[in-house]
Amino acid sequence: MSVELHREGTSPQRPTPAQTDKSMWKWREFFPPLPSRVSLGEGDTPLVPLRHMPGVWVKDERANPTGSFKDRMASMAVSWAQAQGFGTVAVASTGNAAVSTAAYAAAAGLHCVILAKEGGTASPEMERSLRAMGAEIRFSESWHGRWTELERGVREQGWYPISNYRTPPVSSQPVGVRAYRSLAYEIAAQRDWSVPDWIAVPVSRGDALCAMVAGFDEIRQLGWIPRVPRMLAVVRFPSLHEAVRNGREQPLPSEYPDRVEALSISDPQATAAAVRAVRHSDGDVLVLDDDDLARAQAEAASHGWLVELSSAAALAGAAELQRRGHTGDIAALVTAAR
Repeated sequence: MSVELHREGTSPQRPTPAQTDKSMWKWREFFPPLPSRVSLGEGDTPLVPLRHMPGVWVKDERANPTGSFKDRMASMAVSWAQAQGFGTVAVASTGNAAVSTAAYAAAAGLHCVILAKEGGTASPEMERSLRAMGAEIRFSESWHGRWTELERGVREQGWYPISNYRTPPVSSQPVGVRAYRSLAYEIAAQRDWSVPDWIAVPVSRGDALCAMVAGFDEIRQLGWIPRVPRMLAVVRFPSLHEAVRNGREQPLPSEYPDRVEALSISDPQATAAAVRAVRHSDGDVLVLDDDDLARAQAEAASHGWLVELSSAAALAGAAELQRRGHTGDIAALVTAAR
């Protein structure tokens, strides 16, 4: 996987504990250059050991401003959109990405368009929050119709797209996705520049998965860490699993059932980038259904951890690794609170 730093001729230095910037922007040397940033204090989230699962640490992204890891991407993407002179940002989402994009657009004074499937967003409360932040919500008859509307808005109305609208699917806005590399930098720094043996990551299209692998590889090349940790991609549909196991570069779509509860990891077709990231880290893929995730969510709650259904995938993945006999350190990326 290629790695580039935007500051040619210089080598970033490890941050020190005394540095005062307590957000992901302490890593700005690794980010695209921006004249200013739209920040609500995202990043620098805790890495917490689990009392009931010794050897497992949670990277707790619930601590972000809107309660989701999407704040990292939204901060970067909206900052870039503002710097490029865009007046409208748009995202095809009914959940955390929608809330995060709306929040950062409001902070930047930009118009925000949310494209959702007919029938509403993830909850009435979420829809009220979106409208309170000034977002415009447009409904489509189908999930794929959101992408068609987003592509049309980009082409005809000059929207800045935060999310994917291509088929086969690719990542979300690339500049925004780069912000997820900060997860890798933070985990390494919080462990005094060592890395866990495995990281369990809930995956839909794999934006965070791919960025974390690239981020770890980046600081490995700088000599800050000895290796890239192995990644366990925990998925709702078998598209990524089948591609990795069968040597396929481009994953095929999985059959989509009538109802899916784990909406945040509900894309039935994985990306080629996710396949490369799993292979590059010598990782693996775990497929779980809604019942598996519900059990993991209930188990987490019984120990005081209230997490989104899709986020419970990371904890289920960590438990599965331990069942397989892995005795090294495992980090679980808990992506959201709701």
